[in-house]
Amino acid sequence: MRNIVFSLVLLSILTSCIKDYFDFDKLSNHVDWNPNMAAPAVHSKLTLRDLLQDYDVQHLFVEDTSHFLYLIYNKQVFSLPAAQYVQIPNQSLSQSFSANDFTSQGFPATSPVIVNKTIQYTLQIQLPTDAIDSMIFKSGNFQLNFNSSFNHTGLLTVTFPTIRKNGLPYSKTVNINTSNGFNYSNTFNDLVDYQFTTPTSNQLVCEVSLALTNAGNPVQPTDQAQVNMSFTDLNYKLIYGYFGNRVIPVQEDTVNVEIFNNALNGQLYFMDPKIRFNLYNSFGVPLGATFTDFKIYSSSDQSYHSYSIPSQYNPLVVNAPTIPGDFRMTNIQLDTNNFPVIRDIIYNNPRYFYLKTAAMMNPPSTSQYNFLTDTSRFSVNLEVELPLWGRSTKWVLQDTAEFDFSEYYKDSTVDLNNIEYVRFNINMLNAMPTEAGVQLYFTDSLYHVIDSMFTPQNMEIIQSGIINGYGKVIQPTRKNTLVTYTGNRLAGLVDVKKILIRGYVNTYNHGNTNVRFYSDNYLDVKLGVQVQAKINTQTDLGK
Repeated sequence: MRNIVFSLVLLSILTSCIKDYFDFDKLSNHVDWNPNMAAPAVHSKLTLRDLLQDYDVQHLFVEDTSHFLYLIYNKQVFSLPAAQYVQIPNQSLSQSFSANDFTSQGFPATSPVIVNKTIQYTLQIQLPTDAIDSMIFKSGNFQLNFNSSFNHTGLLTVTFPTIRKNGLPYSKTVNINTSNGFNYSNTFNDLVDYQFTTPTSNQLVCEVSLALTNAGNPVQPTDQAQVNMSFTDLNYKLIYGYFGNRVIPVQEDTVNVEIFNNALNGQLYFMDPKIRFNLYNSFGVPLGATFTDFKIYSSSDQSYHSYSIPSQYNPLVVNAPTIPGDFRMTNIQLDTNNFPVIRDIIYNNPRYFYLKTAAMMNPPSTSQYNFLTDTSRFSVNLEVELPLWGRSTKWVLQDTAEFDFSEYYKDSTVDLNNIEYVRFNINMLNAMPTEAGVQLYFTDSLYHVIDSMFTPQNMEIIQSGIINGYGKVIQPTRKNTLVTYTGNRLAGLVDVKKILIRGYVNTYNHGNTNVRFYSDNYLDVKLGVQVQAKINTQTDLGK
């Protein structure tokens, strides 16, 4: 639904009728003795429910158990995934072995000799306040470089006891199979699903073991072996710890309130409008949300208007889930009780609502243990709810339709000069709480007005149904309208290419009484056409 449903459907019905009955091939060109022909054109009874099924392709309308209608517009925007904000830097660690490490144990006379060393490595972190306690790797590379000047064979073993998978530690071995020095380099990308845990935040333990076997060569005092290791391109599936006060920006949320798209003038007044901010957090981290900009774009004055969110909601602590993969939702509802200016906002024909939001991790007064998944996000859903309870005053809607008048008679044998008039009889039975006038302007291709359909006296073709004190229609109202188009005026429309359709809509009592719309409100339209031909010299207009 792009506009007020009753007026748009009315306009579409009238337009289709006019197009259909300006098709002169559907009129007999044989006058006989009675040059006056009349026929029913359209009979259509449509409830608001019918209209919604046809026009509400975006499912904007909601119906409650009493059939009362709500119009709801919403738009959701997301932050980037958590992995874009909390990242694991590359890690580099090394260990060396000297000749003394082995000769002190009697090597090479004693063989083999094993030297074990342990590295207590402090992780490189993104922010000084970051504390990583555990994580499950999604991907990453481990690079191992080993250089030895010992002229002996042996075995190098590198083990990370706090990085485990299926109960086994992450470990690599290198077979030293030459006795005249040894160089080795390799990169492994097999960290997926390994879990890193540490009893002390940001600490990684690495056990390096080098075993040498006597190959019959001496050990020089300058002999040594060097182990260089690095973890690069680390990505996590799940990570636990504390992640400081990072700021999580969210792109601007924009909601198009389409009911105001084609508004030219007049006002809609809603009695109980609501604006909701629905904040979804799948970060396992409390967030402090700040609404940095809230404004509307008005169709009335075609300008922006900024408003302040009530201070009790800005900033706002957004709760965090306690289970990975879960989310928590925090809601704000602005209504006539806590945000009285809301009626003025809606009265200003707000075609667009804009909301800009930012969030900060771990705001003051929160202490929840942090976790993140690689897909964790923060999102904001801006929702505008307009219960169809209120009134409209001098509400003007406009649309255009293609209507090439020449297409309706170019292949016809009818001479337009032999048509005295075409008369439309519009019979409306209205069980909606609205009254409306309609004008159709016939224009050329450049929108220059050539003629109009209705006179000022018969523009109001709908009278509102009778309502009770609750604003609900309890009795329909009937209105008959006659529109006569003379033959001379028909002939003057040869240059018509478009129809400009303008609706003038009030609710009951000229927009001075609040009304309610229900899905079983209806509009019953009967339209008949009568053609009066002239009798000249022949009874066959085609001769």
